[in-house]
Amino acid sequence: MDETFLYYTPQFAEYNVAQKKALPLLDKDVNMVVSFPTATGKSALAECAFAYHLSTNAECKVAYICPFRSLAMEKYETWNAEPQLSKYGIVVCTGDLRVESRHFYTNRLAILTSESFDSKTRSATYREWLGLQNCIVLDEAHLLGDKSRGAAAEAALMRASQINASARLILLSATMSNALAIAKWVKSLNGKETKCVTSTWRPTVMEKKYYSVDTGDKVEKAVQIASKDSSKKTVIFVHSKITGAEITKTLKQARIRCAFHNASISSAKRAKIENAFKDELSGLNTIVSTSTLSAGVNLC
Repeated sequence: MDETFLYYTPQFAEYNVAQKKALPLLDKDVNMVVSFPTATGKSALAECAFAYHLSTNAECKVAYICPFRSLAMEKYETWNAEPQLSKYGIVVCTGDLRVESRHFYTNRLAILTSESFDSKTRSATYREWLGLQNCIVLDEAHLLGDKSRGAAAEAALMRASQINASARLILLSATMSNALAIAKWVKSLNGKETKCVTSTWRPTVMEKKYYSVDTGDKVEKAVQIASKDSSKKTVIFVHSKITGAEITKTLKQARIRCAFHNASISSAKRAKIENAFKDELSGLNTIVSTSTLSAGVNLC
């Protein structure tokens, strides 16, 4: 490894081009706004920052905030299996998985959805916990501008910074077109020096294809594409549960094994679908999904 980070050893052999731009800042008391393409290893930056704070301050706590329950659970499972982080204790809190307040004080790394974090910043019960934060990471930060999901994260960051201005803020995104503007806003929250780190490097070439179809033919076209080679891993994203259910039904009628991942099923069932999709021998190669899988979840 030609570059190392003193406080954390990642699972890969070498930091990539994008990660190396951010690495020197991870053990500094600065805010960071990081905008890298998908699959460039932004989560490793959060891991490094968390390990730095947790290992150098025995009293502090850190928090990882993300918009989706599936992503929160994935991070919990991944980091709970990583001794460098799990030794500090990890607690996860989502809309369908609530925990007692004492667990936030006995564990040092908290994983929360945006709405769960927003709720904590409004409660006097968690004011002391927020005061112990050294680092708060917001993943999928481009959703700050989302009309339906962004308000909770935005308000929560503002409230958390008012309670604890010493906590550094790290925002991660793959699709943040206004990173510099966001960085200026982040600086205004706690007054800390704020670094904007961007990169266009990506590990693989991404091929894009667009199909123009009439509204009534969307289901038929999605099934046609998925049916071309059912041995390949395919995810079909839909905007509504009605469309998703229709596509799932049509795929099953075509004898293609598939599953419908959406917020109406339990977190345990969503996890079961994700694990089956990752398993090369499970036979599940096609998933239809609403936004529950649209960002950040690793299905490789």
